[in-house]
Amino acid sequence: MKAKITKTALDALRANAIATSKTIYAWDEEVRGFGALATKSGSVSYFVEYRLGGRTAPNRRMSLGKHGVLTPDQARKLAREKLGDVAKGVDVADQRKEKRAQLTGLTLAQSLEKFLEVHAKPTRYWHEKRQRMLGADLKKLLGKPIRSITHAQLEEALETVKVRNGSAHRLLFADLRPFFKWAKKRVPLEANPMADADAPAPAKKRERVLEDHEIKAFWQAAGAMEWPFSSIYKVLLLTGARREEVAAMRWAELDEDIWTLPCQEDFVFKRKRRDEAELIQARTKNAREHRVPLPALALALLERGAIDKAKAEGAIPLDSELVFSTTGATPPSGFSKSKHRLDLRMAELLGSKWDSKAEEFVGGKFKAWRVHDLRRTCATGMENLGVDTRVVETALNHVSGTKAGIVGVYQRSQHREAVKAAFDAWGAYIERLIAGTGSADAIPLDGAAI
Repeated sequence: MKAKITKTALDALRANAIATSKTIYAWDEEVRGFGALATKSGSVSYFVEYRLGGRTAPNRRMSLGKHGVLTPDQARKLAREKLGDVAKGVDVADQRKEKRAQLTGLTLAQSLEKFLEVHAKPTRYWHEKRQRMLGADLKKLLGKPIRSITHAQLEEALETVKVRNGSAHRLLFADLRPFFKWAKKRVPLEANPMADADAPAPAKKRERVLEDHEIKAFWQAAGAMEWPFSSIYKVLLLTGARREEVAAMRWAELDEDIWTLPCQEDFVFKRKRRDEAELIQARTKNAREHRVPLPALALALLERGAIDKAKAEGAIPLDSELVFSTTGATPPSGFSKSKHRLDLRMAELLGSKWDSKAEEFVGGKFKAWRVHDLRRTCATGMENLGVDTRVVETALNHVSGTKAGIVGVYQRSQHREAVKAAFDAWGAYIERLIAGTGSADAIPLDGAAI
């Protein structure tokens, strides 16, 4: 059949194909090589047929699209364009195959791996980032070609995470935005599917600070715990240091009453995880050296003889360079369980009870808190004692706030005497609280040992 391909002609073609249960072809009389076919199921589609390399070369055929998606005039126009390319020596069918091969090339997972090969470092920060990017939250997209992933698909995945946990949503968004910016140039992508994504609202700033009566209960509850957690939690409150910094404390960092955490250039701490991944961990979050003048209470907790005795009682190696290690080789783990035990004891002292069904504490004066809140409690406590904010930031090795930007570059004063005075004042304040002579003595607690 050869006639001008029109809607009427195609309707007749479809009816004939259905009636005869055969595939029937029709050729357009205007554009040579442009045709349509109807199958016995009633499907109608357009195609072009051409030959490259003379009369002896085989015929090639390329589909243009389905009737209904394309009108006859649109299909005819597209056929002219493709046949024009053929006249220039382009094998349009092979060209399409190459484009499809590109589109179905690297998957999102493979692209993420390439990104991580370039940027990732063997640190805990990058280990957690890898787990988020290649984890369950993106499982539905990881096997898809990266070039086929749309903005809508990413939005759907991110929204699912947002419903579950706002913090996880912010972290995953922060992981994916630089990745797709990198992929736009390196893969490359025709468009960045994250380009128009709305950034999540910033996290609500935590302001939780333990009050005096909570500090008393905390100190006594920590004192009832097993070593090393009993000492670690107390040192966290006294120094305002981060959990990982205290847990990985080394004897070599202690010199009389000064605890010096080295900068990244001077120290690399390697830690092997249970999954055999070896992580490199800086001693401080900002990889800068940090000097902590230890108050008397902290020095008592870090007395070598008492710690060796506790290790000997627990059959823990004494020759470890790590102060609080329970294995002799790695910092202690199990903080989630130990924190829950600490909460249970604090709640008991403050008249609260754990509701296992609701999974929360009820009644009394116990309020939920996080380990990092001890750092904020230390900073706030120092300021309440009249310590200048700049000194507090130095004491906590904090580089934002008053030491951010250009001030942080040129203002390198260590305020050493002022920092020592701040820690001594904070330590003395804690001593008064636990002795019952401070402002928290309204809640009677039985005596708590250092």
